[in-house]
Amino acid sequence: MSATSDPLTPSRSFPETQTVWISDRLSEGEAGLMLANGYVMESYVRPLSIYCGKIGLARSVRIDADDLVHGFFANRLSNSEYLKSWLTSGLRLRQWLRNGLHFYVHELRRQNATQLGLQIGGQALSEEVLSEGAAHDHEFERAWALAVLDLAMKETKEELETRNRRDEWEMFWSHHVEGVPHAKIGERFQLSAAQVAQRAFAVGAQLRDALCGILRKDGALGSEIDVEVRSMMEVLNELRS
Repeated sequence: MSATSDPLTPSRSFPETQTVWISDRLSEGEAGLMLANGYVMESYVRPLSIYCGKIGLARSVRIDADDLVHGFFANRLSNSEYLKSWLTSGLRLRQWLRNGLHFYVHELRRQNATQLGLQIGGQALSEEVLSEGAAHDHEFERAWALAVLDLAMKETKEELETRNRRDEWEMFWSHHVEGVPHAKIGERFQLSAAQVAQRAFAVGAQLRDALCGILRKDGALGSEIDVEVRSMMEVLNELRS
């Protein structure tokens, strides 16, 4: 592959499989469950908190968005069967968690109403709660994309730093996000434009692989990964403005 190819265009194909990282951890007993729960909280607290703030979900129960999401995880992940239920749901993990958060908020509303001597009807509860989440799908997907990009960039930068190659991240960021020409970047690092392009390409490929790894853990199939990575890289490109 030449250095002039687009490093942010997914080029690998992944097998069509429902076997995901979390299912492997859940098969390892209590230690695996702790790893799975830790990964879920690390990866999904931020997008769910941003989502709650955007649509006013936390305000509806008079709780801070971060506190609401942490309470949701503490409640659901204390049940060892919660993530196992996701594996048989047919949903992506982020969709499962978003729906679960809406159900959790509804439960809090019912509790608050009960304390006030009021009642909230339970007819068609599932449809109502799920439709509430679907109505804000765009906000959630963007929050998810930003959070995943942040995780993938952090992972990529840390890996480069362990190999004393932080300059390569700066070359990638300067060109692909800030729009600085390769030749201009080369002047700063005393490299040719071709050398900068090659290094930036390698970092872009590494970032793409980090994104693919996160998407596989979310339950993405091989046919979905390329499309989602392209979508996330579009969000990265929007950071230029």
